[in-house]
Amino acid sequence: MTGNKKIYQKKDRGNNKLLYRCVNCGGNVVYEPSKKMMICMSCGGSECQEVVPSKEPMVCVNCGSQIPYTEFQSAGRCPACGTYQLRDDKVSYPYGADAVLPFKISKHEAEEKLKEEFGKKLFLPGSFLSQKTLEHLKGVYVPFWMYDYDSNVDYQAVGTKVRTWTSGDKRYTETSYFDVARKIHVNYQGIPVDASIAMEDGIMDLMEPYDYAELIKHDNKFLSGFEAETYNMPPDQLAFRAQEKADKANRGWIREYTSGYDTLTSERFTSNNRQTGTKFALMPVWVYEYRFQNQNYKFYVNGQTGKCIGTPPRSIGKAVGLTALVMASVFIGLDGLSLLLGVL
Repeated sequence: MTGNKKIYQKKDRGNNKLLYRCVNCGGNVVYEPSKKMMICMSCGGSECQEVVPSKEPMVCVNCGSQIPYTEFQSAGRCPACGTYQLRDDKVSYPYGADAVLPFKISKHEAEEKLKEEFGKKLFLPGSFLSQKTLEHLKGVYVPFWMYDYDSNVDYQAVGTKVRTWTSGDKRYTETSYFDVARKIHVNYQGIPVDASIAMEDGIMDLMEPYDYAELIKHDNKFLSGFEAETYNMPPDQLAFRAQEKADKANRGWIREYTSGYDTLTSERFTSNNRQTGTKFALMPVWVYEYRFQNQNYKFYVNGQTGKCIGTPPRSIGKAVGLTALVMASVFIGLDGLSLLLGVL
């Protein structure tokens, strides 16, 4: 598809760095969304990082432990010492991102969003959204392909307009028929399609919309403090989803330009989408996984807008307990009424 060759050629930036270390105390420097800058986790210094290159991409540059990166993971945290670092062979050619939407919602803010959205639901397990379980909340940069399309749409239909009126004691109806024809041209910039196998397409679609105007040129420093993936599939394998989104938007434009008719029949819709470019971008998502009664429940918070997605579990024990309490209150009320009637 057009533009793919250009993408793979332009990513060789020679950036094979792994760890951001504080020049003052040697601590781990990470990107802090609430301050929009790099902060040392040890001494609190700002923009005090130096880049430490890696010798082996699967080994922690801080403590030497093996890091169990998944196949497409490009950034994560050492399970032994807790240091956030980048996998240099997955953030350089040909896997480095073109653009990034840095986290805007901090971890604390994401916790508050989850509590606000789900905290008042009935029959929640006691440990759900507790401070201890919320420690598992993690920030993840999800890979997206962004597609540019030049679309030409041809639409034809038979439209009707109905007019009714009353004269004397009679009611009249007049139906007028029209040949409807529309040709529109639309230029789409950056139709997003997630390129992660681990993230469900439906969930990522629900995470939208992001404010894509805030996309900036990628810098690896934004990955420090988070997990990240490189694209799992090349752009040509996912282009069909972008075309489906373009067609859906095209139909929306057609509906807007044919809104004056009462009915539209014999419709013929032809859409020609010519791909003009693609780029690889990273989008921020907070992921919270909660396990209850041998079942995993996943919740997602848009790292830019704070939009929450997920279905909370229900504690059967709490539901039964509340039902028993209500029933007990009813019986107590009936007994009290009986005693009162006996006295009367």
